[in-house]
Amino acid sequence: MDRRNFLAVGGLTALAPTAFTGLIPDLGRAPLPTVIRPEDIEQVRGAANILGRWDNLYGGGGIVREASIGQLQWAKALLGVPCPTELRASLFTAVGRLSIAMGASAFDAYEHDNAARLLAFGTSCAEAADNWHLRANALNWRSRHATWCGMPDDGLTHAENGLLRSDRLTPREQAMLHNARARALAKMQKQQETLAAIGSSDEIFQRAAEGEDVPWMAYYDHAQHHGDTGHALFDLAVLPGQSTSMATQRLRTAIEEHTDAYVRSRALSGTKLATLIMRTGDPQEATHVADQALAEVGRLRSRRAIDDVKDLASASTKYRRPEMADLRERIADAVRA
Repeated sequence: MDRRNFLAVGGLTALAPTAFTGLIPDLGRAPLPTVIRPEDIEQVRGAANILGRWDNLYGGGGIVREASIGQLQWAKALLGVPCPTELRASLFTAVGRLSIAMGASAFDAYEHDNAARLLAFGTSCAEAADNWHLRANALNWRSRHATWCGMPDDGLTHAENGLLRSDRLTPREQAMLHNARARALAKMQKQQETLAAIGSSDEIFQRAAEGEDVPWMAYYDHAQHHGDTGHALFDLAVLPGQSTSMATQRLRTAIEEHTDAYVRSRALSGTKLATLIMRTGDPQEATHVADQALAEVGRLRSRRAIDDVKDLASASTKYRRPEMADLRERIADAVRA
């Protein structure tokens, strides 16, 4: 059979997934080194960086996170390999960073038990390394995860635990944790305490300087600060009789300033803003804001983003205009995707 006839008759059948079963070898796990070397640590660090970038672009799940599961198993096994004293802290930091990145990704995929265990393991690694910066990062994620899962009291505890010995943290790290406090307090409907936490975060963030943070804090810029505080203010703004202006302004700033490297963050802020306007303002403006957010949600594999989109659909049901039906259909398409 010539090549043209093969493609016409058998091509699709030949490409069925089961056709590859006998072709792909069982590679097993890469062998561990006999002693830890700097290049072993660099591999773990690189895996965490790749997963973090992928997660910001596409959300939890996907091929990179699947690959990271094997990488974490290998990285965790490295902790039992003889390690020179001068490399020990770097090894625990790298393994902890990978575990935290995977925990954040599992959170986004709503694998909540896995997320909690991975983030707790990352915290333990940070403490074993005596790395206060990594510990702050881990406890920030644990706080956000607990608050999202309906346990804001636990979220507040994790955030305040992260702020212990805040003199060892950079201003961005402190601001990040005050925002985690604010998000927990807002879910508890503690208005004055939430505003005080945001005020502390704003004041500390103003002291941030370039070049003082570890690489994984690069995401925490002006846009992220406004997005985080905007999300906390959203939970206050939807309470009866509350102003929406602060939440609206901060969410708009986040949307405008997030780069394409942080599509998920931009989409989450966009959906929140559209929902807030839909609930309290002009539904036509809300639809306009929603258009960009929905286009970006369609590129993601983020359960958090999908749930926020469902909240937007719910907020739109009080309007019977034809454009609202179109919006809800686009939302349904995004959810199905």
